[in-house]
Amino acid sequence: MLERVKQTVTTHKTGLLVILCLLIVGLAYAVGRYSAAEQTATEKPALMTQEQTQDVKELKNRLDISTANANALEKRITTIQAGQRAPTTMYYVTAPTVERAAQVVERQIRTDDAALPMAARENSDRTVVTPITKDVDGKDLPADQQKVDVYKINLRKDHRIKAGATMIDGKALMSVGYEQGRFEALAHFDGGKYKGATVMYNVAEW
Repeated sequence: MLERVKQTVTTHKTGLLVILCLLIVGLAYAVGRYSAAEQTATEKPALMTQEQTQDVKELKNRLDISTANANALEKRITTIQAGQRAPTTMYYVTAPTVERAAQVVERQIRTDDAALPMAARENSDRTVVTPITKDVDGKDLPADQQKVDVYKINLRKDHRIKAGATMIDGKALMSVGYEQGRFEALAHFDGGKYKGATVMYNVAEW
């Protein structure tokens, strides 16, 4: 029985390797999708002050994101708070203070209140609710100019598993790769035989 299994594996090693690689890629994809769904389902909006949203360390810790994502997010939020980007939508809530209004908005998002505009209810990797009380120069805004910002954040995905084929001298090799940030590594197989690897690094991104 054991000999027959060995013989089958030896005879069909190419096909078995292809199936194994496809199973690994499929499993990784399924785990990633499940984790993302779980995270979205349990995600709660973060109530942060204006000062906290301008601090990379606070963003990284409060939102549990990478340093690269926190840096990019801080830059984007700064441009929004400086008035360089118009909001997607606006709506009004009644509250005695802007801080109280932020708490109301946070609760509405957390409970998926139907009164919210669709832009505030859409799924995202992270959601931040921030009372805006200061202008670009850090001076207190008049009460009638204070507002609550809602940031719907979709993060850059830092880990990727890849599968494909490489042609060398007219011969097709199966390639399996892993990418993290700017780094990418590929392993090449001819049937069951490992033929080599490729390592790449992105020198520029935009």
